[in-house]
Amino acid sequence: MAEFLQTLTLLCLCMQLYHYVGYPLLLGLLARMKPRRPESGAIPSPSVSMVICAHNEAGVIAEKIANCRALIPAPDEIVIVDDGSTDGTAAVAAAAIGTDQRIRVVTKPDRGGKAAAMNYGASLTRGEILLFSDASEMYEHHAIRWLATEFADPSVAVVSGSHRVKPPMVTEDGYLVGATEGIYWRYEDFIRRKESALGATVASVGSMLAVRRSDWPGLPAGTVNDDAWLTMTALARGRNVRFAHRATGWEKANDHSRDEHVRRRRIAAGRVVLILKPEVWPLRRPAVLAAFLSHKVMRLALPLFMIGGGLANLGAVLLDPGNRLFAGLLILQLAVAALALLGRIGEARGRKWKLPHLAYHVVQSNMMVLLAILDVVAGKSFLKWDKPNR
Repeated sequence: MAEFLQTLTLLCLCMQLYHYVGYPLLLGLLARMKPRRPESGAIPSPSVSMVICAHNEAGVIAEKIANCRALIPAPDEIVIVDDGSTDGTAAVAAAAIGTDQRIRVVTKPDRGGKAAAMNYGASLTRGEILLFSDASEMYEHHAIRWLATEFADPSVAVVSGSHRVKPPMVTEDGYLVGATEGIYWRYEDFIRRKESALGATVASVGSMLAVRRSDWPGLPAGTVNDDAWLTMTALARGRNVRFAHRATGWEKANDHSRDEHVRRRRIAAGRVVLILKPEVWPLRRPAVLAAFLSHKVMRLALPLFMIGGGLANLGAVLLDPGNRLFAGLLILQLAVAALALLGRIGEARGRKWKLPHLAYHVVQSNMMVLLAILDVVAGKSFLKWDKPNR
């Protein structure tokens, strides 16, 4: 039994190490070995239709409209879908639009969720490229140019940009959340950039998601993670998905970790539902399938590896207390748990402890994945949710 628990401990720890460290390092090595794709001399200029899905975004919609007007090049048309807002989003947007004929607001009185709003907005547009944006995401001025560049490759169906968090001041609410989220998104950007360099990435962000019109299938009813569904179904059809790292969008950080954890729980639940659909698995593309398993599927198993590794390690030490290796591994796992607890305490007391808060964020995010799995088993719906105030 001791040998079994020792093997289980090593397996669980190695799986965590592979996901967090080994997979990014492997991508970096493979990307270095592969010749770079030749860049096209001419930048494509397809017509772009932007669809902004908004529910109770009165606090940011005017800023978003101003940001859209400053884009170079600007979208050919912008449709703002007011999805059952109760805070006057449509009226604020109409006042900000003024006489600009390129921008219009359409209202869906009954809230149907983001996927339904995307379908509705897309049906009202004509552009060669559909660009879906969150109302709270402010784009770098040349974002559309960098997104369009990736579509020069005719095999590309979906392109997304780089999501960043506006770093709050040290004295502001959300400083720790913003700092931690900033680390996470830089880490994700590295992975997506290397995957894209190897041919295709398996991850996109819905706050800046561009889809070639001819590859837009419409979203099926009940879709939670629209970006993941569009990404994986495109890859399963043999099309490619790219990450435009120079196309950057910025969003205000949540003020509290609990808001971020609710968001991650919803996204994780959507991912669980997604991987249960056989049509999203790129079974005929071994390299893409390996990336999907390493980047997305394994992330859902991490809380099981965390808990299993800790319990197996404890059992191995109790059965063989003289084994220094496993005693050391147990101390290491307990130290990480203690650091995460310290991060939780520090946040509650308003302390700016970055490293403990990062440990807390990682551990708590994995716990949200575990709760998300239970939500799916219980049949909970995540089509509609309450966003934090911005």
